[in-house]
Amino acid sequence: MFASKVLNLRFHIRPGTNRYLTTMATDTSKYKLNHTMIRVKDPKKSLEFYKFLGLSQIQQLDFPENKFSLYFLAYNGPKSLQGDRHWTDRNAVLELTHNYGTENDPNYSVANGNTEPHRGFGHIAISVDNIEAACTRIEDAGYPFQKKLTDGRMKHIAFAKDPDGYWVEIIRRHNEDVGIATDTANYRLNHSMIRVKCAETSLKFYEEVLGMTLLRTSENQNSGFNLYFLGYPASNPKMQNDAKNPAAEWEGLLELTWNYGTEKQEGPVYHNGNAEPQGFGHLCVSVDDLNAACERFESLNVNWKKRLTDGRMKNVAFVLDPDGYWIEVIQNEALKRTSNW
Repeated sequence: MFASKVLNLRFHIRPGTNRYLTTMATDTSKYKLNHTMIRVKDPKKSLEFYKFLGLSQIQQLDFPENKFSLYFLAYNGPKSLQGDRHWTDRNAVLELTHNYGTENDPNYSVANGNTEPHRGFGHIAISVDNIEAACTRIEDAGYPFQKKLTDGRMKHIAFAKDPDGYWVEIIRRHNEDVGIATDTANYRLNHSMIRVKCAETSLKFYEEVLGMTLLRTSENQNSGFNLYFLGYPASNPKMQNDAKNPAAEWEGLLELTWNYGTEKQEGPVYHNGNAEPQGFGHLCVSVDDLNAACERFESLNVNWKKRLTDGRMKNVAFVLDPDGYWIEVIQNEALKRTSNW
């Protein structure tokens, strides 16, 4: 069902041309949708919230000279899909970026991506063992909801809000009887959602450039939108054949939301989170060979935000997707040791 994409064959660069190139020594089946970055006002409050949801801090990078710190969280432990791998060798890491001083600035707030005119990033999603018990636990802890299970017509999903107002979708991992309790050790950091102007253009980019596989499509014609779920199947090997609810059992999926008609609008439709007001920062893909992957992206004529050779940080690059969202590209350090982080 899910065929790996080993990009060591010859491929066509652009329709209508006769130019062919041989791909570099990089294999997209080894790529991982490593992390989603969001900016936070107060890391203490944000870390408390996400740890309450069962995430563990697995790395911290401090840059005092540039006055910011990065906190990386993921589901760890014996029941997690990712185990105790190096943070670059995982799917579904959450990166919190804190710029020093924002916690004491009464005028500072982030754009959560869901309010006009700055819609773009939608949410992260956590799949849980017992959705009713999980939502009760969150509510009892005093955290607010954008949508409770009992709100609206969709009774199978809820949206909690983190301390900065980012939406955290809560979905059910499977449909089995799981009793009356909930255990965060069973949770998955399932997906991140972004809105896209043109489904066809974005799918082409994420499938053909980043090598992802379209796993599930949800058409909602009456409501005027479609959802597309993509991922790297080879990095979720346990999920391919025996999962009871495959999409919800995975970690590290990307959800593209396309609202009908936006592809006909002139100019950019969505806010990428990096223009003011800021909020969501980027998605990140970890690759098998960073230099080769970037050479391949160059051969595909991607739009760059930062090449490897730009600036002082020579171990990260950023490409732009069709809507201007930033995609960070880093080395999977378990496959090829290059950086001491």
